[in-house]
Amino acid sequence: MKIQEIWPGPMEGIGRNGFIRAATGLRLVERWMTPFIRVTGSVPAAGKLFRMVEEYLSGVVPVTIQIMGNDPEALGECAAKLLAFPHVEGINLNCGCPSLRVVRHHSGGGMLRHPEKLAEFCRKIAVFLPPEKLSVKVRSGFENPDDMEIFLPELSESGVISKIFFHYRTVTEMYSSSPLPERVNRIARAVKLCGDVPVIANGDISSVSDGESLVAATGAAGIMIARPWMRDPFLLRRFHDNLTADEETGRQLFMVELRREGIRGGALIELAKMLWGSKSEHFRQIMAEEGY
Repeated sequence: MKIQEIWPGPMEGIGRNGFIRAATGLRLVERWMTPFIRVTGSVPAAGKLFRMVEEYLSGVVPVTIQIMGNDPEALGECAAKLLAFPHVEGINLNCGCPSLRVVRHHSGGGMLRHPEKLAEFCRKIAVFLPPEKLSVKVRSGFENPDDMEIFLPELSESGVISKIFFHYRTVTEMYSSSPLPERVNRIARAVKLCGDVPVIANGDISSVSDGESLVAATGAAGIMIARPWMRDPFLLRRFHDNLTADEETGRQLFMVELRREGIRGGALIELAKMLWGSKSEHFRQIMAEEGY
């Protein structure tokens, strides 16, 4: 089954200091989703919002900006401002972040404590936006994956959600791994519950074969991959181009581009650690070159 959309997952703390420009310059991604902008209290001015996502808007690929919070009116106002920026094609509501701090403030994954309220929450945000501009990122439930039986049909039937990014784990499962059959079963069930609304599957996809077999088994419209493509920078391109750079060549090319964008010191070392691992000769060499 053809994978319609390949998404890089938002990675908090990585998309800065030239990283986005380097990845865009090498055409490593077809689209971006930003890390979430947390909206609490008053809505930031347009200028401040622009500075938060400026690097993502510096290229030519379409951008979806992720927002998070518990006030639908404030989120809607913020989303409308963000949608006016160049290259922004959509807004994504994060209802899956499992951070304890986030959950305590009843946002992110905390929204799934009351799955019956999620669709109406999204409707209140969508009032501020043109049609087909709001997507949502969810997990299978807060503690119980059966919760998806409640909120996924309601979201898909709400008429305001353009696509659903679905992470198969529950919020309380955090980042633990589940057996492959359980992962496939949850995603396949989510696809069925979402009806005509496309589902982008997320979680434990680290290779082209992983993504292709998952889509074939579940009927998902697309996949989202976060940190695995930091170990294989050309991974997302490889889904459509078998002749693209191999893993090691890709790492070397990306490192050259990162340096060209002016990334140095601790930021470069952290990226090198993600690319090669802390025990590799390449990592030790870059540490020495950066004076560490």
